Amino acid sequence: MNAIYRKIYFALVMLITVSPIVYAQPIDTEETDNIIGKKLTIASKVMSETRDIQIYFPQSYKTSKKDYPVLYILDGQRLFTLGVSLSQSSRSTVKMTPEFIVVGINNKYPDRFSHFTKTSLLEFIDKELVPFVETNYRASKERIIFGWEFAGGYAIESLINKPTLFSGHIVSSPYPIDESWFSEQSRLEQLESKLETGLKSHLYFTVTEGESGVIGGTNKLNTLLKNKANNSLRWTYRVIPNEQHLTNAHATLYQGLINYFYGYAPFQIDSLENFQKAGGLNNFYAYNKLRAERFGFAEKPEPWAMFVIIRNAIRADNFTQFELFMKEFNESNMIANLRLNSSNLIAEYYLKYKQHNKAIAVYEVMASAYPDNAKIHHELGKIYFSIKNKEKTRFHYQKAVDLAKPNKDEKLIIYQKHLNEL
Repeated sequence: MNAIYRKIYFALVMLITVSPIVYAQPIDTEETDNIIGKKLTIASKVMSETRDIQIYFPQSYKTSKKDYPVLYILDGQRLFTLGVSLSQSSRSTVKMTPEFIVVGINNKYPDRFSHFTKTSLLEFIDKELVPFVETNYRASKERIIFGWEFAGGYAIESLINKPTLFSGHIVSSPYPIDESWFSEQSRLEQLESKLETGLKSHLYFTVTEGESGVIGGTNKLNTLLKNKANNSLRWTYRVIPNEQHLTNAHATLYQGLINYFYGYAPFQIDSLENFQKAGGLNNFYAYNKLRAERFGFAEKPEPWAMFVIIRNAIRADNFTQFELFMKEFNESNMIANLRLNSSNLIAEYYLKYKQHNKAIAVYEVMASAYPDNAKIHHELGKIYFSIKNKEKTRFHYQKAVDLAKPNKDEKLIIYQKHLNEL
């Protein structure tokens, strides 16, 4: 073995020998159970059996005094944690829904399907489960039911036979709805008779593109609602692409909750074209009015919602619309309540069209809102330099340097360089 191969050989031996020692060092750990909500067993007189129930409470439940909407999930043994994750995500920065309690109604195999052929399950929910939840917990009267597959068909049955029990019905891949398996009339036929007398509720139902055994029924339901439903029933039908029967529940529940809680999330439309198609500023103000009436938000639009509209004009490079929106929101104190990057985008767009004074006005509001930010003063100095106002250029460059020094700002060298060049 020559010298080179000997070196490679010994290097590999050392690597194999030493590596386990390096990566197998003990790590201090503490293991605890990850508990999600509570599990209860209810002795149902209506069903003459015990029913396992799971309940999850939002994080703020212990510290607040308010009542919460309740999401009732059929097939809780399978989908309860999905509802929990969506309730938890309602606390994110952009809140799409209010927080809500989650109640999972468990079924047991192999009897799962038979439960959704019995009216006794609906009676149990109405006469025993809902009163129990609303007596023992801070639950509002706002109730949403969610079901997938056979449970989806059962959620539609609840709309037919107990239309006031739930204020929202979120339904994924419902089956069967156009076949008379459990009574003389199919659920579709029963619903039609209810629609003739008026039905005040909410229904969001979906199917995936490839569900050949289900899509025929949902299409018939869609046609029926188009022809017979009045404005008292708020409904939406979606054929969801890129999903499968087994995954449709996840996509449906998320979108369905947003659909049910329409008006809770801040107004947002992703392009100037779509904003104008939706009704422009009139639609914007109507949405905020609805939001205030339904959820108690201030009717005055949020700064971020106004900025999104302005940003659409910037992205479309439509300066005329940009100026119109800026004038519309001028008295709102929007700039002062935006993040720096957002306000800076507005100022930079003014500069693109040589509107120096308007850009200066934006930066001055930013400087007042963020008095310790050196970059704002540096940008002001650059604008004054471009319009040959040496006195104000020096003032703002010096201010930028003074603010950057104690904060050890990495841009200090640039700020000092521009000041020295005057």
